[in-house]
Amino acid sequence: MEIIQICPQCGIPAISVNDKAVRYNLTNSRKNVMLENLKWSICLNPNCNCSYFSKQQTFYIDDLNKPLFYKDNNDNVPICYCSDLTRGEIKDAVKKGKTTIDEVQDFTHKNITGYCEERNPLGKCCRNVFLREIMNSDTENQINR
Repeated sequence: MEIIQICPQCGIPAISVNDKAVRYNLTNSRKNVMLENLKWSICLNPNCNCSYFSKQQTFYIDDLNKPLFYKDNNDNVPICYCSDLTRGEIKDAVKKGKTTIDEVQDFTHKNITGYCEERNPLGKCCRNVFLREIMNSDTENQINR
C-alpha cells in the first residue's frame, strides 16, 4: 500500500512521481542540488508554490524549466511536454476545426510522443489533459460564437 504524501506547503494530498521527471523538469542549477534515491511527489494544488517534494527536499515552481500546466493558465504553457505543444497552439488548432489529438498534432506539426515518463512533470502520459484542453477550447469557441 502506497502512503499518500501531503504537500509541505499547502497540506493538500499529492501524487507520486518518478525521479526521471523531477530531474528532467528542474532547472540546471536545481538539478545540481537534487538529492538521489528519494521518493518524490508533486503538489497538485494550482494555488501552491510547491512543485516537487520528498521528506528531505522541496522544490518550487521557480525551480522548474517549464511551467506546470495546472498551475499556469497562460497560452504559452505546454500541455504536451514531449513535443512542447502549448495550450495556445491547441486553442488555435481547435479554432481551425481540429477536434482530435491527431488532428491537432498534424496541424501544429508537433507530434513527438513517448517521452512522457521523463518530460511530463507528472511523469505520465498527457493524453487525458490534452483531450480536456481540446474540449475546453471547443467549449470556449462555442460560447464566443
